[in-house]
Amino acid sequence: MKKLWITLSVVLLCSVSFAQVRYSVDPKIQQIQSDYIKAWEKVDKIDGYRIQITAYSGNNSRNKAEAERASFKANFPGIGVYLSYSEPYFKIRVGNYLTRLEAYKDLKRIQLTYPNAYIVPEKISFKE
Repeated sequence: MKKLWITLSVVLLCSVSFAQVRYSVDPKIQQIQSDYIKAWEKVDKIDGYRIQITAYSGNNSRNKAEAERASFKANFPGIGVYLSYSEPYFKIRVGNYLTRLEAYKDLKRIQLTYPNAYIVPEKISFKE
């Protein structure tokens, strides 16, 4: 009796493990999913955060900013660096963060080299 019970259990487990699950999705749901994907393909930038490490103004400020940008790239190779101009400043901002908490994690590491760095809200590219 015990052997029969074990044999039936093994057969049952084998048949369950080889069973295939089949399901069908309503075409309306598939259309909604397709529309959602197409809509997000058109979006280039979303609200997010970056870390501003420095800003320069005055004579030769562009060259200073470019040099600082190259220095940051060498010290932090995994973080994107962006140089922007907003009169009268050349600003160097780094990273693409969806939340302030994500930015804060890198901020503490960056502040060891750039003590005046701080988090700023900005439109970011999430595709990079």
